[in-house]
Amino acid sequence: MTHSTRFFVAALALYMSFMTGAYAAEEIGKAVAITVSVTGDGGPLRVSSPIHRDERIRTSSSGTGQFLFHDGTKLAVGPNSSLVLDRSVFVGSSAFKTLSLKATRGTFRWISGKSGSAAYKISTPFGTLGIRGTAVDFYIGAGAASVIILEGRAVFCGNNGVCKPLTRGCDMVTANRNGVLGESKKPAKTAVEGVRNDVSFPFLVGSRKLSRPFRVGGGKCGLSGSVRAIEKKKGGDGPGNSDPNGGGPDPGPT
Repeated sequence: MTHSTRFFVAALALYMSFMTGAYAAEEIGKAVAITVSVTGDGGPLRVSSPIHRDERIRTSSSGTGQFLFHDGTKLAVGPNSSLVLDRSVFVGSSAFKTLSLKATRGTFRWISGKSGSAAYKISTPFGTLGIRGTAVDFYIGAGAASVIILEGRAVFCGNNGVCKPLTRGCDMVTANRNGVLGESKKPAKTAVEGVRNDVSFPFLVGSRKLSRPFRVGGGKCGLSGSVRAIEKKKGGDGPGNSDPNGGGPDPGPT
């Protein structure tokens, strides 16, 4: 074998190794519904396209994606959104020891699967959302993040070390880069001040339709009196603002 041939073979092997590494990231789920334009690292995603660990998913200004993970976790990604499927560790063939996401902008719905509750974590520029067997909608804007719990429990810990537990349906928390905010002064019927509800929580208010497995409850949390901003309480273990109606999602019209 000549020197030039050996060089060519070595270069080809190096290239193939690089390409294999680029596309051999662990598959952790698949797309089950795509509206308009949703892209992954390999280009446009379609129904049944696999999604992988470390992959970034982006949606267009009118795009929506619905994804099913191997453990049954469901993730809906609304318009103008971006997140990275940051880290995953399997336990067996259908459960995760760790499943974490980094969400940088946009609007999302998360419904936990059958992995242990401690497996799930969602990081944002404004803090970290810990999920405990939960259905939750969350919004990440330029200056703040807001979370509304629909089922189960969760806790959001801001960049200032203050954590807020979300323990009942329609509990809500908001944080900016300085940390979790205190009780909100926003207009009663607007979830995020200065942002239309159909932008911040489109799945909750119904402006973006989801397939049946991604729907939760029958109401919209009212986006008025039913969405409670919990009082600021560092290291607290429950909401500081009670709902005289006993909490839970607004059942909405029947």
